[in-house]
Amino acid sequence: MKIVVLGAGLMGRAVVYDLGTAREVKNIVVADFDRSRAHDVAQKFGHGVTRAAFADVRDTKHLAKLLQGCDAVVNCTQYNWNLDVMRAALAARVHYMDLGGLYYITRKQFALDRDFCRIGKLAIPGMGGAPGITNVMARALADSLDRVDAIKVYNAGADEQHYDSPVAYSFSIATILDELTMPPIHFVNGRYVKKEMLSEPEPGTFPNPIGKIVLRHSIHSELGTLAESFRKKGVREVFFKINYDPKLVNLVRSLVDAGFTQREVIPVNGTQVAPRAVLLALMQQKAPSKPPLDVEALRVVVTGRNGKKRVASALEMWADHTRRPQLSAVARDTGFPAAIAAVMHGRGEIPGVGVQAPENVVPPELFFSELKKRGFTFRRWNLKA
Repeated sequence: MKIVVLGAGLMGRAVVYDLGTAREVKNIVVADFDRSRAHDVAQKFGHGVTRAAFADVRDTKHLAKLLQGCDAVVNCTQYNWNLDVMRAALAARVHYMDLGGLYYITRKQFALDRDFCRIGKLAIPGMGGAPGITNVMARALADSLDRVDAIKVYNAGADEQHYDSPVAYSFSIATILDELTMPPIHFVNGRYVKKEMLSEPEPGTFPNPIGKIVLRHSIHSELGTLAESFRKKGVREVFFKINYDPKLVNLVRSLVDAGFTQREVIPVNGTQVAPRAVLLALMQQKAPSKPPLDVEALRVVVTGRNGKKRVASALEMWADHTRRPQLSAVARDTGFPAAIAAVMHGRGEIPGVGVQAPENVVPPELFFSELKKRGFTFRRWNLKA
């Protein structure tokens, strides 16, 4: 197999590392607008089967040429480029997957379903951790039910590393900024409803070092697929909640109030400036200099019925950071699932063509088995319905 990994950031390096351990993968290309960064990732994480290349996702023709001859492209760029990369994958006639589209982009990606069907290729949007693992966990819980009433997705994490700045995050600060400024979507009573930012706080208890936390609504890709995937089983509610560092939340709220997240340009000293672009440039300078010491838990709760009996159950995944290779828990449980899915598809273990949500094509037991081999742990329990 030959795989192109597009994007040499924190998630891209995790994908490259895991693909490099698969005996089926003989050739990996890690491509980025910053070729030197791609070269660094290829050398440090590529197991000797990875080379670096330049890629500009805005140039569909050039990107399609790079993708030609590969089996699949794993898109680890910023989510707003997903549609551009999908069009290049279509032009190159290759399979496609990404790490999520933050709801709105995810919904738009399914408009390309007929195009991927026409060329006989499969595209899986949101094949990361959340979304990705969470979607497949929902499938694993829902399959045994006659009817699904609600799917509740929780994302909890903790980092014991000490950082000098609340914006020193170990993943895309641009995505985090969007998650903290875009109204969340809540599928409730069979309708998609916009909620207030970080609304409806809900206490949660997780193993240490996460412990007792509060989770709140946030915009996320799971809402782009789960309600539609389980509509025939009658699902009436789907939501995603997460715990963010209160310091970061307060900082972002202040920045929003001051207008620093505005995308429209404004005149400044004779030039035109987009405040959000300046803010992102400043925040990216605060990238952490220390490796994360983080853990992450993904929990899915599904309620429903078997006959007339109400049933509720939960499934939780736990991920830790590693020092060798130096990868955060977030990078591992976001990047590894995409790498696993790419290899599973190459083996013929993931069927289908067109644009498909993870919960509709990825077989849970095989997928979870691969994650367990990499040190991820799962626990499942019943709840009072």
